[in-house]
Amino acid sequence: MTAAASAAVLARHLDDSVRGHLLGLTLVVAGGLVEGLALGWFQSHVLRNVLGARRRLWVLGTLLVAGLGWAAASAPSAFATDGSSATPSLWLVLPGAAVLGAAMGAVLGAAQGAVLRPLVSHPWRWMGISAIAWAPAMAVIFLGATLPAPEWPGAVVILMGPPTGAAAGYVLGRLSGWLLPALSGAKPHDLLVLLLLHSVGDLVLGRTLLGLSFTGAVTGRHIELPVMYARHGQQLVVMPGHPESKHWWHNIEGHLSEVQVLVQRRWTPAVAEVVRPGSSLYEAVRTAYIERWPSVDAPADQPFVVLWGLSRTPRGHR
Repeated sequence: MTAAASAAVLARHLDDSVRGHLLGLTLVVAGGLVEGLALGWFQSHVLRNVLGARRRLWVLGTLLVAGLGWAAASAPSAFATDGSSATPSLWLVLPGAAVLGAAMGAVLGAAQGAVLRPLVSHPWRWMGISAIAWAPAMAVIFLGATLPAPEWPGAVVILMGPPTGAAAGYVLGRLSGWLLPALSGAKPHDLLVLLLLHSVGDLVLGRTLLGLSFTGAVTGRHIELPVMYARHGQQLVVMPGHPESKHWWHNIEGHLSEVQVLVQRRWTPAVAEVVRPGSSLYEAVRTAYIERWPSVDAPADQPFVVLWGLSRTPRGHR
């Protein structure tokens, strides 16, 4: 970001000749390539265990798409200052920046997804992840870029690069990191619900949903998913919907399992057990769930997952 800002500041001090415009374009492209190289290298470092020998290909693709895309669209509009025209309203700049970020993120995600294709189960989901993450990140970039007034010294404008880049990078990394498990099979909408449960969205969603985390008994893979719940005394009751086709609850069946439950925005340890017909708890557990969710179809042989031992309790109906 600092390189892109520096290039744009230098470019605006060039003369208005053809040579000046070409030199300015060269500076802006160079700044964009620095941005693309940094983004590609740091992302490849985080994903090194997945990418393996394809790290260089990831960096090259990111360098070309993100670097040139930034130079073509983001850097000129973000850091150039035109004293002869009024600065557009933020109400126009930020939504436009988000749309631009989503579009550029999708293009970048397609290029990077091609690198991921032989390495993960769902490589093309990276297009959507990249678009979702880049939309607010680009809005942050444009917010920082529109703060400097035309009369600000170039050095001060350049100094806006690091904090703007850090804030945008945090947003980009946070969102893409949350959605990263979708590449190996987790459902993207489940990940988004978990993200909301981990934020202020818990004030609303936490009354009906909680997050459940455990380790796959066969794969050893860490699994997280949102589930509806009901209360039964000090216990929480979860009903695996369509248990004949959804198999996550089999990882808990047959033994007491240590799990993590996302309540009040934090993961807390708990003990889980699958309860089936014939258990002394079954009728009470089934009744508690049906009373909380009367419109849910719960067959007579429906299994339930019972959670207890939580140090925190959710906000839901008592």
